[in-house]
Amino acid sequence: MLPLSALVTAVRTRLKLVPFLLACTAPLAVWLATHSLALAATDTRALDAAIAREHAAGRFDGTVLVGLGDAVAYQRVVGLADRETRRPHRAGDVWRWASVSKQVAAVLAMQQVDKGTLSLDAKLATLLPAFQAPRAADITLRHLLQHTSGLPNPDARPSFYMQQFGDEGGPLTAALRYCSGPATGEPGARFSYNNCDTLVLQAVLEKTTGQPYAQLVQTAIAQPLGLRSLALAPARLRPGELPVPTARGYLDATREEPGLNLPSFGAGGALQGTAEDLLRFDQALMQGRLLRPEARATLWQGDPKLGYVALGAWSFSAPLAGCAEPVVLVERRGQIGGVQVRNLLAPELGAALVVFSNTAQTEFGEIWQGSGLTHELASAAFCGQVAAPGGKAAAPAAGKASPPGGGGPTVPASAPAAGDKPAKPAKWNVDQPPG
Repeated sequence: MLPLSALVTAVRTRLKLVPFLLACTAPLAVWLATHSLALAATDTRALDAAIAREHAAGRFDGTVLVGLGDAVAYQRVVGLADRETRRPHRAGDVWRWASVSKQVAAVLAMQQVDKGTLSLDAKLATLLPAFQAPRAADITLRHLLQHTSGLPNPDARPSFYMQQFGDEGGPLTAALRYCSGPATGEPGARFSYNNCDTLVLQAVLEKTTGQPYAQLVQTAIAQPLGLRSLALAPARLRPGELPVPTARGYLDATREEPGLNLPSFGAGGALQGTAEDLLRFDQALMQGRLLRPEARATLWQGDPKLGYVALGAWSFSAPLAGCAEPVVLVERRGQIGGVQVRNLLAPELGAALVVFSNTAQTEFGEIWQGSGLTHELASAAFCGQVAAPGGKAAAPAAGKASPPGGGGPTVPASAPAAGDKPAKPAKWNVDQPPG
């Protein structure tokens, strides 16, 4: 038998360990509780049914992933990546990320803000003195990230995205020449979606960090997260040339997209990578492995006056079938040619939905209106229930739904009627924003 003194010492030692053990296990318990609930909410059969229906109707070829916590909760790949060779889509295929590239650029910018090497309110005339735009002294980094700079828009000249780059300079040099042209509005006055904003941001990041943008993507995001597929499309490609095996885009059942020079999109649309690596990026962003909480909160702060645009994405709450309350979402979408992407984060659930399609015929709808394919997939992924095809969810309480505007007037507190859905831009090569 132990002496009483030894027994007392042993008990005291174990009691001292209790606070330590609680401190270690409490965060794990919270994470498990949160994510086990989210995992139970994913309806894989509903996801299968929605994807199969759209594919059978000729409206979807591509891949869909759902991530919960660190895990892949769902993955489905359907259709053809190349219709001429009959090559099917496969898990691990490289896709063009289109305007999700802007979301990555915004994270890179906020990393520098977090370090104190950049300020959101710093003026372009200070950040990039060589950039001689008419209003450079009034345009801030925040204006670039929210598309309120008033810079010219390359989409007004579609040939911009087909140009070739000689030895005198690459795509960024050509972009800065164009983007320094006549202003289209007062800085900060209104939202106007514009690839020049992100191309100029690219130049600011290169000057601030001393790294070419392609290298910065690697050192700040791809390498720390192990995203082996993520890369900026190399310059000086022939129109239509694909630097890696990737999905070809189609405008409809028979027509392939016209030729384009993907590097001309730069930081605004020239990133490429797998859907799996995009999901890993989302998970790292939600888990605080790319930004501190304060910087991430700024990144995701949607502005109601600008249609809930945040920095490089849109942040709003929307009604989803199966969830009792509107779900807080961060949405980034993009389209170049026939390739479309939807990247949807539900930070409070620790969940993400990634969708790539290589047909322009995919109609995603507007999730904040409570209908459409994105709403259907998100309801199944995040809330365990699929909405009826083309159906409409119940309207949320006033002040809850925050639809992502694409440059229109201030959005009302409740979601607008389905008939208010904005039309898609007609130009095939426009990397379009929500709304």
